[in-house]
Amino acid sequence: MVRTSIRKRMITTLQDSIEKDIINLAVNLALDDDSSSDEETDDEDYDETLEAINDIEDKARALVAIQLQRYIAPRKPIAKAPPISDFLLHTLEDKRFKREFRMSREHFLELCALVSNDEVFHNDSNHPQRPVEEQMMVTLKRLGCFGNGASVGMLATFFRLGEGTVELYTNRCIMAIVALKDRYVKWPTTEERLEVQAEFDEVGFGGCVGVIDGTLMILQNRPEKDGSDYYNRKGSYGISALLICDLNKKIQYLYTGWPGCSHDQRLTSNCAIGQSPKDFFSNGQYLMADSAFSPTINMVPAFKKNRNSTLTDEQQAFNRHLSGVRVVIENCIGLLKNRFQSLKGLRLQVSDQRDLNRITAWINVCSISISQ
Repeated sequence: MVRTSIRKRMITTLQDSIEKDIINLAVNLALDDDSSSDEETDDEDYDETLEAINDIEDKARALVAIQLQRYIAPRKPIAKAPPISDFLLHTLEDKRFKREFRMSREHFLELCALVSNDEVFHNDSNHPQRPVEEQMMVTLKRLGCFGNGASVGMLATFFRLGEGTVELYTNRCIMAIVALKDRYVKWPTTEERLEVQAEFDEVGFGGCVGVIDGTLMILQNRPEKDGSDYYNRKGSYGISALLICDLNKKIQYLYTGWPGCSHDQRLTSNCAIGQSPKDFFSNGQYLMADSAFSPTINMVPAFKKNRNSTLTDEQQAFNRHLSGVRVVIENCIGLLKNRFQSLKGLRLQVSDQRDLNRITAWINVCSISISQ
């Protein structure tokens, strides 16, 4: 249920009351014009009309006064403990730092240096922003937490900030990091694909340049618009994502933003790799997949067992060997979700396209940060 502030309720009540008084006044004046009365009655009607007009003016003044004030009650500053950012950044031991912010201090500082020149961290205000490092710590802490640990209130208490400031820092860092996607999550070039192909050739899959699989990013809340489309086979609401990695579990490609009911093959058919395979593969190159994918010239899935039939010994042997190699994508997805545990249950609302774009950017930032 949507909560309405006291200020909003007061504005609505006054607007309705003023509208009702104006209508009543207009009706009474119209009735007075149609009826005949003596001089004494006219004086009484005039006094009542004047009193009604004064009441309307008083309510209008009160309405304007409330609308000009953002808050009804005086604003009290939030009592905060001493800042801890300096301790976390410079004093906290490396092992604990990585546990809190999901990457080593060295990689953290490198990431901050990469995004520090982004225009989102610069403004013309007389009150300059806090350092990028402080904003990044808030964001990575939020990305790496699951459940109540990812709540804005708990993070605000931990970092001695306001709840709105946590949201602001998160949005800024997401916008800055997502701009790095082409640098860290990118499809290998022709030369790089040959190197990847050589690695797969050593495990018996010559020509393979990656392993593909789909996964679900769970949503804690049912989306307001088309919520049933996000309900998936696992009994929860979520966003579907498609990932490709190499034998070293490095993410080469990420495609997401589809409702949780979407099949992996549907995502594959609509992503750039499915639409324009010639831009991604050389002759004889393909991706390895499970039986949920359809076989094509660039896709080699496991054999699927049809109803009322069994696989041959050769097909079963192929599936066993393929699954032993294909497990790298399962490990890759597991590493991603364990490193950034917010992906196990996103505490984000989905009410319009803007919210969906934010979730898509959130998922991309997690994949970028683990590849950085």
